[in-house]
Amino acid sequence: MSRAVVPPAPTPAPPVPAPPARPVGQVGGRAGLRARARTTPGLLRLLSVALVVAIVALWTASFLSTLARRQAMHAMSGSAAPAFIAAQRLHAELSEADATVVGAFLAGETEPAGKRKAYRQSVSAATAQLDVLARAGASADAQRALLVVSAQLPVYTGLVDQARADNRLGLNVAGAYLRQASELMRDTILPAADTLAALEADQIDDGYRRATSSVHPVLVTVAGVVTLAGLVGVQLLLHRRTRRLLNLPLVAATAIVAVIVGLTLAAFATERARLVDGRDNGFVPMADVARARVLGLRAYGDQGLSLIARGDGAALDADADAVIGQLGYDPKTGRPTGSGVLAAVTALGGADHDDRASIDLAWRAYLAQSIRVRALVADPGGFQPAVALTLGDGAHDFTLFDTRADGALSNSQKLFAARLSSAAHGFDGLAIGLSAAAALAAALVLAGLQVRINEYR
Repeated sequence: MSRAVVPPAPTPAPPVPAPPARPVGQVGGRAGLRARARTTPGLLRLLSVALVVAIVALWTASFLSTLARRQAMHAMSGSAAPAFIAAQRLHAELSEADATVVGAFLAGETEPAGKRKAYRQSVSAATAQLDVLARAGASADAQRALLVVSAQLPVYTGLVDQARADNRLGLNVAGAYLRQASELMRDTILPAADTLAALEADQIDDGYRRATSSVHPVLVTVAGVVTLAGLVGVQLLLHRRTRRLLNLPLVAATAIVAVIVGLTLAAFATERARLVDGRDNGFVPMADVARARVLGLRAYGDQGLSLIARGDGAALDADADAVIGQLGYDPKTGRPTGSGVLAAVTALGGADHDDRASIDLAWRAYLAQSIRVRALVADPGGFQPAVALTLGDGAHDFTLFDTRADGALSNSQKLFAARLSSAAHGFDGLAIGLSAAAALAAALVLAGLQVRINEYR
């Protein structure tokens, strides 16, 4: 009987070795971060990175905000403010020239040398302001307005020269040339100068908005609070895990971050206060006083041209009445209406309040003389006494008004420029100081946490 053949048992396959376990530090992705956070050294390394990132974010917010405000102020003080002042001066000098030449014609065929000199000085000063505006790098709209003034001013002076020549010869056509010149000044040249001033004022307003933006302090405050909270939180964590009260490098980093936030916000607050002071006590009074002076010069010129027209000046008288009303006075009685440009000038506070109030007093004195001139012209035989009063007490009182207005205008311009300059200088060195302080704070954070990390080796 044969035996059954039993097949040999299969040889078991050798065991497949398990893949080596990856060290905790080599686990990638979110799992790696969680794995790191489960060990104290890994957690401290993550926290050191987070704190450095927070400090960099704080530095970025502080540095860029500082640069933005500083650039806005330099744009105002370097171009917009000088151009606005030049535009205001241009308008005033042109108005002064027109009023002066009208007064010179009233004196008769022999033009007073003083009046002629004053006229030339005003035209020369206006030309100088045109040069300032041309160098200011104006916008396209401003360049068009500047071109109008530059092109028409020689036409105006040519008409004035023709009127002067005819006046010396005793020709009646001299008055027609003078009226034509004055119409060119009022209807074309001065409106273009107004446009220049308005455009530059818009540039200053835009600069103020950018230089005092509330976004900047909010960004710095948020970044500072987050960074300080992180530093304090890490120190509390270290205290719980290591039972050590203080980590001096982290304490120093916390103090530096607090100083960064405090200095930046203090610089912003100081800059804003200086800019607001410059706006309220410099820019606003400067614009109002310049407008009051220009309106006064227009009313004075209207009266002179009306006298030169010898009974054909109804339109000029109506224009003078409208201007006097804008200044805040009743043209018939001379009483204040309680509103108007001069009322606004007088109501402004500041160190120059008394000087601005004196402008209003001088205008009241001149307006009384102007009303007397109107009354004399209305009477038969009163024309020559009206001219004498205009060239005598009337000219004296108006010169006082014009001189006080010009002085107040200069004071406001100086204060405005000084406040802009001081606000800009308040940021000198701040950006560099912030960078150095932030770098030191980051280095202290890394050093302070590295000491604790080394204890686990």
